[in-house]
Amino acid sequence: MKTFNLATALLVMCMFLAFNIQAQEKANGTATRFNNSVYISQSIPGNMNSGQIYNVSVSMKNSGESVWRQGNYTLKLTNLSESYLKTWDISSVDVNSTVNNGDVIVFNFAVTAPLNEGNYSMQWQMADGNSYFGEPTVTAPVVVSGLTVREKETDFINTNSKFVTQNVQSEMDAGQTYDVTVIMKNTGSTTWKPGDYKLKVSTKGGDNTGDWSVANVELSGDVYPNSEVTFNFKVTAPAKDGTYNFQCQTVKEGKYFGEPTTNVIVKVN
Repeated sequence: MKTFNLATALLVMCMFLAFNIQAQEKANGTATRFNNSVYISQSIPGNMNSGQIYNVSVSMKNSGESVWRQGNYTLKLTNLSESYLKTWDISSVDVNSTVNNGDVIVFNFAVTAPLNEGNYSMQWQMADGNSYFGEPTVTAPVVVSGLTVREKETDFINTNSKFVTQNVQSEMDAGQTYDVTVIMKNTGSTTWKPGDYKLKVSTKGGDNTGDWSVANVELSGDVYPNSEVTFNFKVTAPAKDGTYNFQCQTVKEGKYFGEPTTNVIVKVN
């Protein structure tokens, strides 16, 4: 009889301990859930021309117990009114493969900028059917402007550039200085000369130079047609916490030309 009582007491103690652990995990937000996700990264242009199509990339990690399968799990806009009005011409993106626990999936898709100019924002989150779950993406501010007319086709061909790659941190501490690398390619027919050609932390669609406290980045030498140039420079993160755009474009005598870099959404703490 004593043995039975001891075994019962031990069982009750184990159950009580397990219950306390589960309760603590739930309180701390660390308990594993059936559906859960972690936001990894995204690439969304910070400046768009109305009615134009732009490529978007969002990476999410399956941190839950469920398996994400095509037809059930999607990446959805968190703004329901924008989804209903089809502001971006797309409101959800289906998973294109089976995503197990611990796997990272990259959603590559295109959005169409709204016809009305103005300041917009874009945020995405995983969903099981119509039920949202997990961590949403960082809210990405987007400035939509009217279409700009290309100046002269001959000048566009003579002076042109293509974005190759960049290294920009997506999270920064307010007021701190960070190293940035941007590689551009001269795809025009003219040679870029120091003093005339520069890289600017801003684009034709929107000026964000004030946020990053950085002057125009100068060339160290001539950049011949069909060759690449690497810009290495430092930026100082904004003094206030928030979400900021970081995007660059080449300029000739102060005028923007060529393809801008991919916009990086930087979270400043």
